[in-house]
Amino acid sequence: MQLLKVFIDNKKRDWNEVVTINVESKIIKRKILTTGTIIFVYVLGRHILIPGVDVKQILSVGDNQSLFKFVSGMTGGDLSTLSFFSLGLGPWMSTLILWRVFGLIKKFELDKLTLKKSYILKIILSSIIAGIQAIAISSTVSVRSNFLFIGNNPLITNIMLAFIMVTGAIFLIWLSNMNEAFGIGGPIVLILAGIVIKVPDYVVTYLGDMSQEHLNITDIVQCIVFIIAFIFLVRIAIIMQESELRLPIRNTLGNGDFVSKSYLPIQVNPAGGMPLMYSMTVTVLPQYGLQLIHSFYPHNYYVTYLMNNSSLSQPMGVTAYIIILTMLTMGFSFVNVDPEKICTDLLHSGDYIENMEPGEATRQYLTTKIYHLGIVGALYLDVISGIPLYIGTINSDFTQYGLAAGTVIILVSLSSNIYDQIHALLIKNDYPKLIE
Repeated sequence: MQLLKVFIDNKKRDWNEVVTINVESKIIKRKILTTGTIIFVYVLGRHILIPGVDVKQILSVGDNQSLFKFVSGMTGGDLSTLSFFSLGLGPWMSTLILWRVFGLIKKFELDKLTLKKSYILKIILSSIIAGIQAIAISSTVSVRSNFLFIGNNPLITNIMLAFIMVTGAIFLIWLSNMNEAFGIGGPIVLILAGIVIKVPDYVVTYLGDMSQEHLNITDIVQCIVFIIAFIFLVRIAIIMQESELRLPIRNTLGNGDFVSKSYLPIQVNPAGGMPLMYSMTVTVLPQYGLQLIHSFYPHNYYVTYLMNNSSLSQPMGVTAYIIILTMLTMGFSFVNVDPEKICTDLLHSGDYIENMEPGEATRQYLTTKIYHLGIVGALYLDVISGIPLYIGTINSDFTQYGLAAGTVIILVSLSSNIYDQIHALLIKNDYPKLIE
């Protein structure tokens, strides 16, 4: 009887494990299917063009055209054509940055808002930002006469075009939130999809330009150098993404080999690649305002001066971008690795950092470590993305190299985050239960 009982218990345990694995497998499949459906809708929306628009004139004033298109591509948009999703997630990303800034001002008391009210306010702010961007874009395009709205009024037509783009941006925000709730990867999946979609176009354009000219040894060497530089940059980005500082952790009641191997991991670049996307978005946001003002006052000297000198082809614009990138890198470092929260979690679990008193001393110690790692991350991003931009003020070709280097870092960072999420779901039940 005892053997029979043991046999039955083992069978029940095996059956429960099989059921759990099947349930988890269904959850993973459902999440992947949801994300795939959302990506399909996103790609479809990118191909729903706004009719009657001459896309060649989009943001064609000044030296900012390539920057606007690049930043739009880095946030899931596409300004090479005027489509339903042309604005991408740029307005939402700008809103999140402004929301964090407003959150630092205590009198706003944003931390006391409910999730519903907070979300509604973010949507309203995103709509305002999207409206500014959309009007700035629509004011620079021409529409065929047979597509003019309401009595052939150009102003009403521009407002209608802007309304369509704002609607697309809000719908895209909703899609990203749905993916965060029910899919895999959250908003970054749409950003990654937008970047990957554009890569073949860049490759075809580059090869097409080479084929139109007489191919010589210089072109071949240049192509080989690009490939080597790309591989090297990917390797550096992966190393910076995976490298971490490990702080030994001890437990007040624990002992043994397991405890001695515990540690607190902190990435060498705690901010990851997100500051690159957000810094581009923040840099270009005022330029949309200048673009809008310029459409009303095209001959204003000061507006024209600011537009021309705030682009990434000018030293002033590059310097502003580097400052923003550095500040955001430091900020994201403390957002991603919150010393206050870590200190509280350690106290609640009875853990402590080796040779460090729990409480305030630990918090100050972690703050110092994160600050130093934030500086390392900022220098890394500034060198990889900033130096080519400064050289680009002399030779414009290097501006594209700087933007391309930032794209590689963003791709590695986004891909790593998505991989970590999928991997966590796959190994969720690989660990034995401590208590049956």
